[in-house]
Formats: sequence, structure tokens, C-alpha cells
Amino acid sequence: MEPNIDQLRKNYEQLDDQKLIQLATEKATSLRPEALNVLKTILKERGLPDSILAGINAQFKEIKESDLLEYTELIRKLPCPICNSSNEKLNATMVGTVISFIVMTQYKKELIIACPNCLDDQNKRAMRKSALFGWWGFPWGIINTIQALIFNSRMKKQNRQSEANDLLNDFVVERIGRIEASRNNVEELKLIIKYIR
Repeated sequence: MEPNIDQLRKNYEQLDDQKLIQLATEKATSLRPEALNVLKTILKERGLPDSILAGINAQFKEIKESDLLEYTELIRKLPCPICNSSNEKLNATMVGTVISFIVMTQYKKELIIACPNCLDDQNKRAMRKSALFGWWGFPWGIINTIQALIFNSRMKKQNRQSEANDLLNDFVVERIGRIEASRNNVEELKLIIKYIR
């Protein structure tokens, strides 16, 4: 049974500002219309910036290629979250790391946004770590280590594309509400790419 309007209001009122903003800028499309209206009301009552409402609206708009390019360029022009350099435009990569302990093997993939040099370093680091610590589980350690080495090698080839790669475009599309809400706040944009969840 879905909560009624009063229950929704109570639930949203219990959220701190940060959780409320996160809900509004990342999950607005998953809310039913009456829940969205309650959320907007609470945002206004708390005096939170109108940019959050713009972030909600951005999630419901059809994303045109020109809009995607604009949002992507906002991200690409930020300083690298790893080395803090602004010499090159940012892009994205996935790193795959395998760690094994005899009967247990862990294969973890992680999205990273950074400058091309730092992306290369992250892929190399994941390959070294997997090569050193991945083999030691049977049978998955050997299999997953080989997969991780191939995966990182393929990902590394995308790091120096002049245009935003598909990983970065997908990242932007998934966070369009947050990016719109933070459009005029460089520090918030930096946090979006530094702490990827």
C-alpha cells in the first residue's frame, strides 16, 4: 500500500536538506505526481534554492543532443578531481580490479572521471593490483584477473578521445537533475564527479 499525502509529507519532513535535495535532483522521475508535488512544497517551505526545482524539471525534459553537449561540457571543463589540473578536458573510464584470497575472489568495477593522464594511471593501477592480487583464488581468481586485464586495456583506449566518451555521456544523463541544480556552483559540480555513487 502506497503512503498517502500526509504520510509522504511526514517522511519528507524528516529528511535533512541534503537528502531532500538528493531525492529531488536524482530521483524525481521515480516519484508519483502527488509525491512530487509534496516534495516541491517542502523544498519551497525550507527556502531551498530555485535551482533545485530546475533540477527536477531537467529530469522530465527530453534531452536533446545540444542539451547533452552543454551539460557534458560543464563537467569536462572542471579541474581534474585527482590532480587538480585544468590543462585537458575531463573524460570517464571504468576500472576493474580483482583481489583473491584462495576461496574468495572479488571483482569490482568503478567509474572514474578525470583528465586523460589520471584516467590512464587509474587503469594501469587497477591492472597492476589485479596482476598482483587477483590470481590467488581458484578458479575465479585466474579467470577474473584475465578479464580485468583485458577490460582495463580496452577502457584505457577511450581515455584520450577528443569528445566525451559514452561513459561520460551516460553519467551526465543519469545526473542531469543534479548537474542542472548545480550549474552555477562549481564546488557542487566538483563534488558530483569526485564522489560518484
